[in-house]
Amino acid sequence: MRDFILRARKGPSSPDFSLDDLGRAGHMEIVAHCITNALFYSLNIRAGVRVHIVFDGPAAPPKTVRIESDGLGSLGGFDERALAGVIKQALQAGLHLSLEEEVQALDGVYVAKRSFESLVRDFSVRGAFYTMQKRGSDIRDLEFAEDAAFVFSDHLSMPKKADRFLIRLGAQPLSVGPKMLFASQCITLVHNELDRQGLA
Repeated sequence: MRDFILRARKGPSSPDFSLDDLGRAGHMEIVAHCITNALFYSLNIRAGVRVHIVFDGPAAPPKTVRIESDGLGSLGGFDERALAGVIKQALQAGLHLSLEEEVQALDGVYVAKRSFESLVRDFSVRGAFYTMQKRGSDIRDLEFAEDAAFVFSDHLSMPKKADRFLIRLGAQPLSVGPKMLFASQCITLVHNELDRQGLA
């Protein structure tokens, strides 16, 4: 299983945002690009992938939306608006959750009242666990396990405090190249390396 954890630091944690202006909704278009690159390739859906998006923005943080490729139903397309619409439905389903409570919003889509710290703490005890950092180990120098989790931030850098927290939890710093890339591009490069290593 490949797990991608995206921290959307300004991403809305309630459904009251407009699908007509995703840029003003904490740059939800970035979240949509990450979902696309994590779940799809050449009009196919990847098997064994989970995307966890932690929304830290207004108005009811924290919320975590999880999309599981193996249980996925129709998302109505994979353009920005369609994917943001799926997130909107999930956040609507999660409006009245208690802390750590989770519900299923759609086929393969779940929402929880859960923080970034709580989520990554769980992954730290499951196995291979990586955080994207420019000065991390080169992705081409590593051999990966079939089950691995990768942590990203959106257009805002991960806070230094969160970086230190991830390292204390045992996350291995990982670099995908010499340039600072968009999170969605990093996801593509991670997939490509795991594919090249013959991992399912």
